[in-house]
Amino acid sequence: MRGRNTVLLILLFLASFTIVYILRSGPNVLQRLNQPEAITKPPSKLDQYRQGYPDPHNDTVVLPSKEAMQKMDQGALGDLYHRYINSLQIFCRKVIRLGKLDDGGWDFCDDYRFRPRNNCLVYSYGIQFDFSFDDAIVKKYNCEVHSFDPSMKVGDHKHGQNVFFHATGLSGDNNPSRGTNWKMRTLQKQREELGHSKRPIDVLKIDIEEYEYMAVPNMLQTGILKDIRQMAIEFHVTLKADRSRRYKEEPPRDKYFFALSLFKDLYDIGFRIFWTHRNPTCKFFSKKGNVERVTCHEVSFVNINNM
Repeated sequence: MRGRNTVLLILLFLASFTIVYILRSGPNVLQRLNQPEAITKPPSKLDQYRQGYPDPHNDTVVLPSKEAMQKMDQGALGDLYHRYINSLQIFCRKVIRLGKLDDGGWDFCDDYRFRPRNNCLVYSYGIQFDFSFDDAIVKKYNCEVHSFDPSMKVGDHKHGQNVFFHATGLSGDNNPSRGTNWKMRTLQKQREELGHSKRPIDVLKIDIEEYEYMAVPNMLQTGILKDIRQMAIEFHVTLKADRSRRYKEEPPRDKYFFALSLFKDLYDIGFRIFWTHRNPTCKFFSKKGNVERVTCHEVSFVNINNM
């Protein structure tokens, strides 16, 4: 009898404690108890990729809004530019170099999600008589490669197996270049002329000595980059030697802002840097803190929206 009374007292105490806790906690407890189980949002393609291929050395630099960057002075924009262009945003497990080990070769991601597929198409802008990259990607993936360079003073021809040369340059419009009268095309117009408008480009390589600042804005404006799976661009910022020739003047503020705005736009449409290379031939020492910097970077991207 005594044991039964003890059990009843314990149960009464627990019931009283529960009632007091609910009353003191307010309606939130009852609402939580009555709420259905939350629906989990499926992970994005980028989240899936990060889970499968975690990056142990992610040093991503996140760009602020264009409005915020517009308020920054030349020194802050310069620091941000060099930090950003030397950082990585996604992990590629297998980075391979196609072409020469030194100038002329380019780095690409050979991971299954991003590597060129069957019947792959490559556009390679900026040759200067060096077809090592173009030949290597044919040998590796058997892609159809179109090589472009208006400065070589040779006509259109078939360079080799699956490599077709065009004496045409890449720009932001379809007008001949000033001073040289080179034949220039936008990427959209070039694809139309070659019959590739509905065919995705697996690899786009651009090394066109600052014409990238005319060509890339046009590509962003037309939306044509959605068809690109991987892209490698050498970005340049022009410098001017001072009288001592020991230093070179920093690029102007507007140059840094324009380049950072392009990086911001590329990031927003899905392009992530997986590899970046400082070209030592463009080395200089900044007057601001005597920091060694370069003005030429070979930057390789993958498009996470086109896996």
